[in-house]
Formats: sequence, C-alpha cells, structure tokens
Amino acid sequence: YLVRIVLVITSSIDYTVDYLIIKYGQKVCFRRLNVDMLDKYQIEITNNEWRISTSTWSVSNKNIYSIYYRKPILPNLNIYEPQYQQMIGKDIIATLTGLIDSFTGLVLSKPCILRKSENKIFQLRANQSVGFKMPNTLITNDTEKAINFTKNRDIIIKPITTGKIQHNNKFEIFQTNLIEDINYDISLTPIYLQEYIYKSYEVRLTIINGIFYSVKIESTNKIDWRDAKAKNKYTSIEIPTKIKNKCIQMLNQFHLSFGAFDFIVNENNEWVFLEVNPNGQWLWLEQELNLNISCEIINLLVGA
Repeated sequence: YLVRIVLVITSSIDYTVDYLIIKYGQKVCFRRLNVDMLDKYQIEITNNEWRISTSTWSVSNKNIYSIYYRKPILPNLNIYEPQYQQMIGKDIIATLTGLIDSFTGLVLSKPCILRKSENKIFQLRANQSVGFKMPNTLITNDTEKAINFTKNRDIIIKPITTGKIQHNNKFEIFQTNLIEDINYDISLTPIYLQEYIYKSYEVRLTIINGIFYSVKIESTNKIDWRDAKAKNKYTSIEIPTKIKNKCIQMLNQFHLSFGAFDFIVNENNEWVFLEVNPNGQWLWLEQELNLNISCEIINLLVGA
C-alpha cells in the first residue's frame, strides 16, 4: 500500500478497528480518534484548516488521505450538571460531523450521507424507483391505524432508528419482535410495523466499492437472527443479477461506497428487501467465512 494517512473516528471499544490496525497497521498509517476519550485529543479548527493532535501525533485535513467514520460514542459527561450534558454532547457531535462533512477527500462515509440513507422512511421512498420487493409497511403515530394494520396477520415491530440506548456505560438494545396487539396510545411515539414474511432463509449482502460478499443465514430465531440466543449457520451464496443491479442502483442513489443489505428469501424463492445499513458491521462474517471485506475497505481508504 501507499503510505497514506487514514483517520479513523470511532470509540475505544470498536473491536473492528482494533482488528484493522492489527492486520494492516504495518502497511497503513492509521490515526485513531476515540470520541469517548475526547480529552486525550486536541481539536483545532480555523479559517484555513482543521487539526487533530495527541501527545504523539498530529494530522490535518491537508495531510490525511481519507477518513473512516465508524462507531463514535460520547464521553461520560457526568462531571457536568445534567441540564448541560445534552448540549455538550450535541456540540461534540456537531464539531466532529462538521469536520468530516467538510473534508474534500475520501470519507467512508460522511455523516450527512449516513443520516439520510439510514433513515427507514427515506429507504421506503428510495425503493419506489429501485423496485425491490418489500413487506407491507406502516410507520405511524395513529393508534387506530396501527391496530387495523395488525388485524388478521402476523406483524413485527422494529426500531425506527438504531434501537440502542446508552445508560452511562451500559447499553439497552431494542430488536425486531412479533407484536400481538396494540393496547396503548402511540400518538407521541411513532412505531414501525411490517408484515411478517415467512422465510426459507435470510441473506446479509455486504457491498464495498462494487465488490459483493453475500452470506446465507439460517437461524434458529425466525424473527431476528441478531438475537444473542440465536444459533446461526453462515454459508456463501450466489446473488441473482437483478438483485445486484438494484443494490448498486440504491447505493448510487445514496452516494455510498459501502452498504450492508438485509434480505429475506421467502418460500417462493423471492428476495424480499428489508433494509440497508450504510455503516453496518461486517467483521464477524469475515471471520466466519474467511472473507476479504477488510482488504477491500483498506483498498478504498488508501486509494489502492
């Protein structure tokens, strides 16, 4: 690889970045900013440039080649009074996203693009031109309409956003579940409902810079294979050409070089699109099936 500086913006518990640095650190000049340890870094933004420094290194927008925007976590802000913590957290995110979004070089991927493309409503609208087969979907805060949608068929409920809540150093995860009925007022809490599709199996399709890595997932959990108790079997699988073309069309529409697509393959062998995660996890698949996803990510980040 060419000796080019890659700035990685993430957190101290991002094990995927640990893996990349161990595997490629002899060939790539990584500079890592752990947002949860922000006090270890000095950020300086002026009229002409921005600079990030530590006691051992310093980089600027003028000497880095690319940015890998991963999974930042806010620092523990409990030293401040509670009424100021939210404002300070917003200021940290605004500083970093402004710094990244304004960078004129390669970014995988810019926060402004991620915010738009990971939005479930935006994905629904985008699919009108792409044309994936999708489950019947309703996102609403109308209790009566939600009740009617759930009548006489199996319905799942899933998070509209990330489904992750942080309590200090602990996380609470909300996952996809079957919903039997709605007996509470949702007028202040929009919910995401989808018709349950009976599946033969699921597929995680990871695309990086036009390279496809498709994995068949057979799970003991027929609702959500991500459940911690699920036992999953992973195998590589061929992708229909029309599915490949639609994926590329959607990535181009979102201006993305990376996407992790989730599909159900139903009992009629039809591929049903669920969602695309523009910043999805991929390391466990590389390790399960000896895939080469990390190499393609590095190739993109260093312009190889």
